[in-house]
Amino acid sequence: MKRNTRPEGHPVRPGGPAPRPAFAVTGIPGGTDEVEAALLRSRLIAAVDAFGGHHGPEPLTVTITNRPADRPPAKAEAKAEGEAGDGPSVAERAEHFTATAPLYTFDRLVLPDRTMEQLLRAIHIVERRRTLFEEWGLRTIQPHPSSAVNLEGPPGTGKTMAAHAIADRLGRPLIAARASQLESKYHGEGPKNLDALFHAAGTQGAVLFLDEADGLMSARFETTSHGSEHAVNAMRSELLTALDRFEGLAVFATNLVSSYDTAFDSRVRHVRFPVPDEAARARIWCRHLPGTLPLADDVRTQDLAAVDDVTGRDIRRAVIDAAAEALLTGRDRVGQADLLAAVERVKESRPHRPAPLQPPEAPQLRETEQPPETPPPPPERLRPPAAGK
Repeated sequence: MKRNTRPEGHPVRPGGPAPRPAFAVTGIPGGTDEVEAALLRSRLIAAVDAFGGHHGPEPLTVTITNRPADRPPAKAEAKAEGEAGDGPSVAERAEHFTATAPLYTFDRLVLPDRTMEQLLRAIHIVERRRTLFEEWGLRTIQPHPSSAVNLEGPPGTGKTMAAHAIADRLGRPLIAARASQLESKYHGEGPKNLDALFHAAGTQGAVLFLDEADGLMSARFETTSHGSEHAVNAMRSELLTALDRFEGLAVFATNLVSSYDTAFDSRVRHVRFPVPDEAARARIWCRHLPGTLPLADDVRTQDLAAVDDVTGRDIRRAVIDAAAEALLTGRDRVGQADLLAAVERVKESRPHRPAPLQPPEAPQLRETEQPPETPPPPPERLRPPAAGK
């Protein structure tokens, strides 16, 4: 709806009434009853006229839409006319997110039965969405039937591989992004980028995979004393809104979330990815030793699996490292010692984070007191024998 001042050539007589604006109401669907259309125009004009009486005669454009996800036409018109806007449109931002073919299938996953069951259930809901929400009428209780799964667990436990496998099972491409990619140094840009990511997944019919989503899904700040805290809360609010609108499948991956925002409870299924146990490690080792890799006769996957505290990612890195080491040293086979040494190197290369001192390790001392300097006792083997012995 547009309101313009009286056209030139029709001046107001001195002392006469103020000019009434000329209104134009467009966009009423064709086929609407003429009486209803006229009534709608009359009410809109009266409302805008009353608004103008309080806010002055400046030109005014009002957009009314029942599709909040759509960018208002006024912005598109302003951009076409070369007026200053608020940056790229959602569609333009979405061009930065391109769907690709999945890289992994379900037969590559090594997961506990419970985890696999939860993943398959999420896929089943997407596959039978029409029956559930249309034929069985569940849309009446869930108007926006989006499907969202959060894969939570330590790094390297197969979350990214699972996201690809889910897309492959559904026969869809995958759009993958990290939460850090969506952030911006400019205030307000993060939520727009997040909106564009969901827009891209919807228009390309892709499974959306958002990695490192810990910050987006953790509990919101109750008070925002810093701009960064306000920006994080804005991103979380936009994520909730996007999930309500999105009718595809969104997959998140988180590592260290200790407290989720309760607003996600009704929107997201959480699936736990544990560190593999020995039986799972044996299967992972087998799947990471392809038949074309020349192995020495002494390689035993059960012995390799006995090395604990390793993930599938660690095992993959160890196999590649061991094979490279064999080539560098002029050997044509990879032996058990190569693999064991490689997996230990991988474990040692992890970032070390010192644990906080425990009470026995951190004696409480008053600030005014210093502990006496006493020499440490000699090692047991150097102590002199007791008298009489």
